[in-house]
Amino acid sequence: MARVALLALLLPALVAARSAGIKYKRSSECFAGLGCFSNDAPFFSLYRPVSFLPQSPATIHPKFTVFTRDTSHEGHDITVGYATGLKQSGFSAERDTKFIVHGFIDNGGTDWMAEMKNELLVQGDYNVVLVDWGSGSLNLYGQATANTRVVGAMLAQIINFMTETLDARPEDMHVIGHSLGAHVAGYAGERLKHLGRITGLDPAEPYFQNTETVVRLDPSDALFVDVIHTDGAAFYSTSHGFGMSQACGHVDYYPNGGHKQPGCEDGVITHLVNEGIVTGAKEFVACNHLRAYHFFTESINSLCPFEGYRCDSETKWKNGSCVPCEEGGCGFMGLHADKTKPPRGTTHVKFFLETAPHAPYCRYHFKLTMTFAGTGRAERGEMYVHLTGTTGVTHEVEVTHGATYVDPGHSYTYLLTSPLDLHEIRDVHFRWVHDASVLDFGTWNVFGTRDPTLYMDRVAVTNGETHKSFNFCEHSMAITSDRVEIFSHPCDPTPTTNTF
Repeated sequence: MARVALLALLLPALVAARSAGIKYKRSSECFAGLGCFSNDAPFFSLYRPVSFLPQSPATIHPKFTVFTRDTSHEGHDITVGYATGLKQSGFSAERDTKFIVHGFIDNGGTDWMAEMKNELLVQGDYNVVLVDWGSGSLNLYGQATANTRVVGAMLAQIINFMTETLDARPEDMHVIGHSLGAHVAGYAGERLKHLGRITGLDPAEPYFQNTETVVRLDPSDALFVDVIHTDGAAFYSTSHGFGMSQACGHVDYYPNGGHKQPGCEDGVITHLVNEGIVTGAKEFVACNHLRAYHFFTESINSLCPFEGYRCDSETKWKNGSCVPCEEGGCGFMGLHADKTKPPRGTTHVKFFLETAPHAPYCRYHFKLTMTFAGTGRAERGEMYVHLTGTTGVTHEVEVTHGATYVDPGHSYTYLLTSPLDLHEIRDVHFRWVHDASVLDFGTWNVFGTRDPTLYMDRVAVTNGETHKSFNFCEHSMAITSDRVEIFSHPCDPTPTTNTF
């Protein structure tokens, strides 16, 4: 209930619009050098029933602060028209430039922006520009939504100023925006020719999802648009998702399905203890939504690749159909997403991956297929597995996520993850625990009169990153409840590599 109350306080304009169907008088506002902004269609629609006009540039007053490796702790503010200030900031047209843009009720002094900036400067010799539009985002959500259009226009102005003053190339510019900041990036890209890249970190859903492309981030806004979706549950649902589920990039990453992140179910006390009062409160209210920038920041210098698997749907992903990817078909969520781009003209390519509930988030993926013998009877229970590889051992994990039926002669496929790249798999440790259903007499073990047993023929493990498959065979190995059995006899003398 506390979470619902906090959400209502954060987004009163949305709640009012939903309940009362409020409409605003259509008009426009013009600002020197930026043009005119109308709240008429398509900025007024079924999906945006409350349409504000943006506030003035003087009111929003965004700041653009340049950091380089030489000025990593104390940046320099730049303004359009002041060439001396741009040159004195340390900005160099020889470097690639990364812009970081925050979202709703945030500002440029927030910890996550500083952390991302620092990681970027470790990874590469960049110009990093923090965009602070806190005077425009600390507002009713509807007003902050409208203000993104002016901030995007002013960001485009700054980029044009850099290109005109120092011959910087827009192709070398990369705008990273979280929440409303993702749409700020889209509005900037719409005004520029050949903006190199936009990364949308869980682009805000309310007033943007299902709108026309001119209203929201879309692939036409940059040469390459990659998006990370972490809070895509519908806003007007019990989950109150803040982020878009709609694909809006050339590539769209859906970690953990893109709507509910592991670890975010922690209670408010856990968040407050682990992250402090201010950050902990934000994490409790919007943990799924904020996880996008945590993923991106970790990806910058992570040895683990945040490999994503091309997949049409979350259902196919969960049943293991998309591991491994076809050769060259994997993607890399985060900074290194531009290592694999879809063919020209291709958009909305979806990638899925799993992460850990707490940092470090990145995980290596393994596809596990167990084939049971045709003997015995159907049993019900939970199945547990851990893997031994040439570089380490995983912890035992429950692969079934609850009791399931195991039928003789059938195969079952699951996904496993590990913080370690296990390389070659040496053996598979399997355990299951019988769990009778009250409603199914056939699963009962009345007074211990029988010994529930599974009979396993084969276990296959595919390393999602290397594409190598390791097959272990036993002939109807009998596995009784709560007993660990080890599969270590290869079906073939050497592991095979999947072919497509």
